[in-house]
Amino acid sequence: MRALSILRLCIAGAAGALAAGPAVADSYPSRPIEFVVPYAPGGASDIVVRALAPQLQKQLGASIVVINRAGANTAIAATQLARSAPDGYTIMLADVALVLNAAVRRTSPGYDVAKDFSTIAQVGSAPLVLFVPASGAADLPSFLKQAHDRPVNIANAGPGSLGHLAAELLQLRTKTTLASVPYRGSGPAMNETIAGQVDAIFTSTASGMPLVKSGRLRPLAVASPEPLKDFPEIPTFDRLGVQGVHVLNWWGVIAPAGLPADISARIAKAVAAAMRDPAIVERFAALGISPSTRDAAAFAGLMSKEFAAWRDVATQAGIKVD
Repeated sequence: MRALSILRLCIAGAAGALAAGPAVADSYPSRPIEFVVPYAPGGASDIVVRALAPQLQKQLGASIVVINRAGANTAIAATQLARSAPDGYTIMLADVALVLNAAVRRTSPGYDVAKDFSTIAQVGSAPLVLFVPASGAADLPSFLKQAHDRPVNIANAGPGSLGHLAAELLQLRTKTTLASVPYRGSGPAMNETIAGQVDAIFTSTASGMPLVKSGRLRPLAVASPEPLKDFPEIPTFDRLGVQGVHVLNWWGVIAPAGLPADISARIAKAVAAAMRDPAIVERFAALGISPSTRDAAAFAGLMSKEFAAWRDVATQAGIKVD
């Protein structure tokens, strides 16, 4: 029921206030638009926004100002977005952390996923990959044998992060003992993995594959139903006999709840046009992100599905994040 309510309310938020539509849309946009990145500069989300911004500026005919508002696993930016006016002048690039914060925490992250946002469009997705240090297990069967014989450590960017939940899901599916080792961010977690201080890490191809090429990491399996187009040599967990380990990060544009439908449609149209730009397609490929053109309703459906799935994993694993 909770998941269904998220879907209904996100779709309703995307539809917005029809009565306010025509008059508002005729003058929109009349001033700069803030495009919020809920992370510090330099990461995948920041790169995505800075690739999209010039195209959105061109399509909408207004300046796009990129604002980095990092902290609390995106909750700071999301909370401020929820309190902003639903006028189309503040939008944000959300990722899976938006629903994870609500799905696994015992206390409110400061916003209500079901009520506080309007979905506009999804722009991309990327599955996580299980990597080990160069000195680690040769393949997934060897890694799982180690995990059956003794506890193995998996680094993550912090409690409740996608890497943390991915490790818990793998533990549930394989009945192994995988000890979560949280760090203050993905950088320290990766550094400790490279150094061999931990046994593995779940992360993106954008973060991991350059280190594979330099001989410091080894990919064991990708958490997606199908092999990666750009890295077909990485086997899926399904192919290796571990079913149901599917862990997807995704990115999409959202706004405060109540965004008028015609303004939402204008932004969505601009996003779709931007996603057809060859330079953006190439940039996404370099990050290991598959472009997506899901509309507001389909994007809301994905969020609802993800919320339900990760809430279930957190419950089964007994995860309680404050």
